[in-house]
Amino acid sequence: MTTIKSTVTATLNKATVNDKQLAVLRGTSSPAKQAAEMKATLNNMKAQMAGMKAQLQDLKSQQHIGDRFSTQGHGCWGTPSRDNWQPKDLGAMVEMNKLNQTSGSISAEQFADSIEAAVGDLDGQAASGEYRAVADWAANNRERLTPEARQVMDLYSKYAALSQSRGESGIPQGDFKKMLSEMRDVGDASAKKALAHLDSKTHGGTVSGQDMARAIKNGTADHDGQAGGAELKEFEKWAAKNEGRLSPEAKEVLDVYRKHTKAAQAQGRSGLTDAETAAMNKELRQVGAGDVSARKATEALDKQSGPISGEDLTKAIKDGISDTDGHSSTSELKEFEKWAAKNESRLTPEAKEVLKTYQQAAKKAGPEGMTQKEADAMFKKMEGFKTFHDSSMRNALEGLDAKKGKISGNDLTAAIEKGAGDLDGQAAGTEFTDTMKWARQNYDRLTPEAKKVVDTYEKYATRSQAQGSTGIDQKDFKKMINEMKFISNPRPTRPVFYAA
Repeated sequence: MTTIKSTVTATLNKATVNDKQLAVLRGTSSPAKQAAEMKATLNNMKAQMAGMKAQLQDLKSQQHIGDRFSTQGHGCWGTPSRDNWQPKDLGAMVEMNKLNQTSGSISAEQFADSIEAAVGDLDGQAASGEYRAVADWAANNRERLTPEARQVMDLYSKYAALSQSRGESGIPQGDFKKMLSEMRDVGDASAKKALAHLDSKTHGGTVSGQDMARAIKNGTADHDGQAGGAELKEFEKWAAKNEGRLSPEAKEVLDVYRKHTKAAQAQGRSGLTDAETAAMNKELRQVGAGDVSARKATEALDKQSGPISGEDLTKAIKDGISDTDGHSSTSELKEFEKWAAKNESRLTPEAKEVLKTYQQAAKKAGPEGMTQKEADAMFKKMEGFKTFHDSSMRNALEGLDAKKGKISGNDLTAAIEKGAGDLDGQAAGTEFTDTMKWARQNYDRLTPEAKKVVDTYEKYATRSQAQGSTGIDQKDFKKMINEMKFISNPRPTRPVFYAA
């Protein structure tokens, strides 16, 4: 720029006519003719100076050109100047032709890679012949470029214009590295917009599953084929910076997003089809609307066999709402209600009362969730709905609940010996009542021998009750257990031989 300015200034300063030149100009013509010729010469020189001034002004203005690719369709390249014009670079044209062999949209990352390959040979043509090859290809394939890829072209235009304004045909290595860095930093516009809205909505607080599901849906809705490319990278980058803000549900939503995009990537695609997008969004909504802690608690109930007692459901609710995420009266409640609807036949009357107590407390608390004081009061009320009243017998019977399949006579005998053998004087009282209640609820799981064990326990317990005792005498208790063991292991039938 300094050299051009000095040259133009010197030329302007030299634009004077000395006496010798004036004599030559005058020649042998008449004074009137000489005056006319002199005037024409001076006008011509003024026109030349005006043209040179215009060129200088144009060069100055190039320093401030940001980018005209998006608005004019061809970047900053106009008519090439005589000084730095070069034919299209063959190597750059080859790289651009590689893009012609691909299908679908060209992402920012893909285009930046192609530009780096096209102009990275250090032959000093990055702002001239190589630029022309890339800019012409971009103008002819504008509809294939994503908005982000157009931003990449804009950056190339900016750096090429700066070099051209200095009279350079290449881009200095420092500027070239800076340009590539800026190109790599171009993200997905729709994803960035969705994440910015997410930040403004949550105000730096916890991000729910529904919030994240909505952001992913909006961020991947532009059909630019980047759901598993640039858009996924934007969400991954944001999630890494905001991990502490993500609720368990939001993390599960992100896992669902990763699962669907990974399937597309396995097929060599960075985008999702309309059908795949619809399936993903449906799953995102379902996972986002749920509650991880509550779902884990109900999954633990699913692992149990047999009926769900009041104590079982109370413990599950405690575990399910203990994460203090403020969803105890919304998504967590919905998880338990959904589970209860599917498992109604397994709920004991006490468990149903426990669920009703939860619903009443949640309704009273409102959508903001229960306070710790309200939760404590609810659990205290739930404790009154016990299916089993003796702790030792309950623990023994829970062991039977964990067992898969049929309950044998030996299984039930061992549970009764463990649950009623604690010498608390309740073998014919609460321990017996709990066993009979459990047996009624699990009668279809009992083998014939186990049913006989139940009958034996009933015989000894009712005998003690008739004597006014809630316990079974130690001697009688041992006798009862031995009888149960004998029943549980019947001797094989001996073969009978008949005389001929």
